[in-house]
Amino acid sequence: MKFLSFCAMKDVAATSPKSPMRQMLRATLDWIGEQKKIGKVLEAYAIPGGRAVIIWELPDADDAAQTIASIPIGAFMDFEVYALADINATMKAYIENIKEANQ
Repeated sequence: MKFLSFCAMKDVAATSPKSPMRQMLRATLDWIGEQKKIGKVLEAYAIPGGRAVIIWELPDADDAAQTIASIPIGAFMDFEVYALADINATMKAYIENIKEANQ
């Protein structure tokens, strides 16, 4: 199951001591690399301003919650997470519902 997460640095990150923050950022980069190798992270992009977007391949919402909770810098970030559905199957369902409603 695919998930999309938007991540944004909390304001407290800007006032945190720089050395530990640097270490957490490095640990997070390593962690993302590991997640890519095992197939959990499909894509990860930085958005200017301390934000990021990640596309995940995870078995279910419980695994998504546990995986996101294990991000090294996660305590300094806010997350929005969305389950993604196949566009073709979704549109076919809409088409069928409209077809049935018109009968």
